Amino acid sequence: MQISNNVAQLSFAFEGSPASLSRPRGWSYLLADSVAFKKDTPHSIRIQKPTEEEVPTWIAKLITSGQCKTIYVENLTLKAQERDKIRMLCHRYAVSIVNLQVVNDDNGYALKNVVMGPW
Repeated sequence: MQISNNVAQLSFAFEGSPASLSRPRGWSYLLADSVAFKKDTPHSIRIQKPTEEEVPTWIAKLITSGQCKTIYVENLTLKAQERDKIRMLCHRYAVSIVNLQVVNDDNGYALKNVVMGPW
C-alpha cells in the first residue's frame, strides 16, 4: 500500500477471494478522516468517518446493504460485543474489513499495521 498526500492506493485486491467469485463485484467503502481512495479506484466510495460510537452501526448498515465487498476503516476500534456482531455479519454477507492504522509522524501521515479480513 502506498500513501501520499492522504491518498491511499491499495496494492492488494480482494478480487480473487472466494467471496468475490461467488457473487457479482461489489462496492468498496472507506470510512476515514484523513485518507481517501485514489481518484480512479473503481467501485469505491469514501465516506467521512462518523463518531466512534456510530462506526459499528454504519459498518453493519453497509454490510447488510448487500452491495458491499470491502470496508476500509481508518483507525478502527471496536468493543468485543461489536466485533463479534460485525464478524458474524462479515461471514454471512461475505464482506472483508480492513483496518487502516493511520499515524501522523514527522513526515506526514503513514499507514501502519494494516490488518485484512475477512473476520
